[in-house]
Amino acid sequence: MSPVYNPFTMTLSFLTNRPSHLFPLRLLLLFVNFLLFAIVAHGQRPVPPPVHLTAEQDHQRLLHLLSIESLRSGPDGDPASPRAANFDEGKVTSNLTLPDPLRLNDGERVTTPEIWWNRRRPEIVEAFNQDVLGRVPPRTPAVKWEVVSAANEEINGVQVTTKKLVGHVDNSSYPLIAVDIQLTLTTPAKAKGPVPVMIEFGLSPEALEAIKKRLTEAQRAALFPNGPTWRDEVLAMGWGYAILIPTTVQADNGEGLTDGIIGLVNNGQPRKLDDWGALRAWAWGASRALDYLETDASVDAKQVGIEGLSRYGKAALVAMAYDPRFAIGFIGSSGAGGAKVLRRNFGEQIENLASTSEYHWMAGNFLKYAGPLTVNDLPVDAHELIALCAPRPVFISSGSQQVEGGWVDAKGMFLAGVEAGPVYQLLGKKGLGTSSFPPIETTLIDGDIGFRQHSGGHTTGPNWPTFLTFASRYIRSAAVPDTPLAPPQLALTFDDLPVHGPMAPGMTRAGITSGIVQALKSAHAPEVYGFINAIGMEKEPASNSGLQVWSEAGFPLANHTFSHMDLNTHSVIDFEKDIVANESALQQYGGGHDWHWLRYPYLHEGDTLEKHEAVLRFLSERGYKVAQVTISFGDYAYNEPYVRCLAKNDQVAIEQLQRRYLDGAAQSLKVGQDLARLAFGRDVKHVMLLHVGAFQTVMFPRLLELLDRQGVRLISLAEAQSDPAYAMHPDLPSNWSGTYLDQVLRARRLMPPPQSTVSLDGLDQVCP
Repeated sequence: MSPVYNPFTMTLSFLTNRPSHLFPLRLLLLFVNFLLFAIVAHGQRPVPPPVHLTAEQDHQRLLHLLSIESLRSGPDGDPASPRAANFDEGKVTSNLTLPDPLRLNDGERVTTPEIWWNRRRPEIVEAFNQDVLGRVPPRTPAVKWEVVSAANEEINGVQVTTKKLVGHVDNSSYPLIAVDIQLTLTTPAKAKGPVPVMIEFGLSPEALEAIKKRLTEAQRAALFPNGPTWRDEVLAMGWGYAILIPTTVQADNGEGLTDGIIGLVNNGQPRKLDDWGALRAWAWGASRALDYLETDASVDAKQVGIEGLSRYGKAALVAMAYDPRFAIGFIGSSGAGGAKVLRRNFGEQIENLASTSEYHWMAGNFLKYAGPLTVNDLPVDAHELIALCAPRPVFISSGSQQVEGGWVDAKGMFLAGVEAGPVYQLLGKKGLGTSSFPPIETTLIDGDIGFRQHSGGHTTGPNWPTFLTFASRYIRSAAVPDTPLAPPQLALTFDDLPVHGPMAPGMTRAGITSGIVQALKSAHAPEVYGFINAIGMEKEPASNSGLQVWSEAGFPLANHTFSHMDLNTHSVIDFEKDIVANESALQQYGGGHDWHWLRYPYLHEGDTLEKHEAVLRFLSERGYKVAQVTISFGDYAYNEPYVRCLAKNDQVAIEQLQRRYLDGAAQSLKVGQDLARLAFGRDVKHVMLLHVGAFQTVMFPRLLELLDRQGVRLISLAEAQSDPAYAMHPDLPSNWSGTYLDQVLRARRLMPPPQSTVSLDGLDQVCP
């Protein structure tokens, strides 16, 4: 057994067994050895364990430090409670006065970007540090990231690589607390370069499963709907995504404040009054995740966004405000402590944030504004937290008051966005563009602050497509595979049944339809929809036989409005009536299929946003889905010249029409794939628009041969529109017209390549 080092006994031996002339040296060595003894003894002392306090005990401790006996009680979120929060706009205080983000503490006006960056912004940051969110320590422990696993998989047709990571926080200063940050990263596997990434503050798989088990089937359907997820939509853009589990950084309760990263830097001791709360800690964790992403070759770290919902929406806004490396923020239903104006007496109030269930999000100093001070004494408000994100884009999301409830206060978040606008304008950017609270599902994304209130509940899900349209104006993915485009997957659809265009002598509507149906059957085409205008049956009663042929062949029908009405030139009321007027024919000839699809005549979905969204709400109420189009080559335009050429027996002209028709079809396939790649960084499942007419019945077998030679796989309309790309509605401010890809490119301000449309010039001059 090795002897134990004892500086005292070694020094005593030295003093008593050495010559006297060495005595001064002996005294020096005695001092050094006693110093070593003290250091060794200190290192051997046990490390004091973390202090464990309940939330109530810690809350009382902070009140004692603030010399406050008690706080005001916050309102109740239950409308039936005698202490219910205010959800009535008529009772909101009208004289709302907010701190001016462009006025210095000494009263001087901020007139230049230099004054903002050098003087005013630091003042606002200090106010949030001192009284709202707390301070991050000047030195925080290093984080060492470990890739635990990496796997290749397929998600909704996209090949991806998913890495599971753990960020080990250095706890050598206090080994009793371990912090291991959980992060997953998913990126397209076939990208030719680094891709943009959206980080979400998320829940662990275990937490998600636990939540699902507690919900009813209806609640699960609302929170976890079928169809493409936001992850699918992000991958459809050619981006990647990361999921950060914030509770692995810091627990979401007051009891955990002496644990997690806050407890680690405090050596297990309770917080000081201006120490950071959980919101800053979660934001710190997001920044550490971004540190890792900067080292990952698959990620374009200059194009990383942050998203969160509810309390994690608050944290996402804090992360954006404090870390300028985040390129964009998606702030979901963040409410009080996030994007909601605290001074507005609607929904959750400052007293709720200061309660034992939420105080841990904030600094200890924040409690004093729930007694004896009030919210009006607060030196800052939510609009200034948004202003700290400037000039980077921020999108504010909310659900409806009817479904989500008024607790998060959608209007309060909107107003904070309005009041942050002047800072964006000072820095050369645009605000929301209006100070009037918009109707629900109105999209405001023309500026660098975006806002949309969807009609659902407490989720960001319905607003992801709008956010991605907003984000695509700032973030571009160069992750286009070098490999050639694969043959397209294509749903065939036919408009304007039962009547379209003139007929040649000897032709009948039933015969025309029968020729197309037989070709579809021979090609084993799945569930091809025909979109009807029942007015044709009134104008040409014999055409009913064409619908009968279609229906008896087992192909479904759907709605194209009764009279082929142009929404852009008619009122919403007239258009809705025209949809309903078409339904009796669909019920008669529908053959038991789901006919609740609408194809807009002329592909005109409204010339104004208000008109477009009003019709969408009507369609949703009646159970309709919109049948989009990505490929169209104007096949309808060939019918009239074909019939004219037949009358003149001009076979040369007919052969020229046939070649031009097939060339146009082939070109339209390539154009559709090129536009999809430009819009989404990949090809999509396509929908082709065709018509039932005299020329089509002759050419359709040859068109099917062309598609077969190009390796096209025919799919159903439902399968095509299961592609996540169709969930990303373009959210144009006006002029909703053209194919779906046309709309997406306009919304994202992307220029289509030259010759992106198939020319129909000169067809009216053939066989005049």
